[in-house]
Amino acid sequence: MTWDFYGDGEDFVYKAKKEEAPKDILSSLDNKGRKRLKKTLQSAEPTEFFGQDFTKLGELIEIMRELDLMKSDKKLSKKMKSMDDRNIDIVATATKLRKEYELLYRQLRDLVYPKGRKE
Repeated sequence: MTWDFYGDGEDFVYKAKKEEAPKDILSSLDNKGRKRLKKTLQSAEPTEFFGQDFTKLGELIEIMRELDLMKSDKKLSKKMKSMDDRNIDIVATATKLRKEYELLYRQLRDLVYPKGRKE
């Protein structure tokens, strides 16, 4: 911890020592490497489309379950219920993976673009 004095010496602010400034990864790369890293980082950014396939699959299962053919056949109805349960499990797993993916992405992005630095 250090004391940092500002102004005429009467006012002071107590603050923790600044951590060592993170390495500037982008400036350590050549133009080609920098461009490649930026492009890859941008393409890896999580999007809103991450879970749409799972949602569509759930809609498909629901539509099929509502068909008269499925309702009249007990065995087929049971199979559709099983598929619906599996899809719910997949969606739950995808949600957990999405959170982990976003966390890892933010950590990597913070390495490339340290806080306080404009892109």
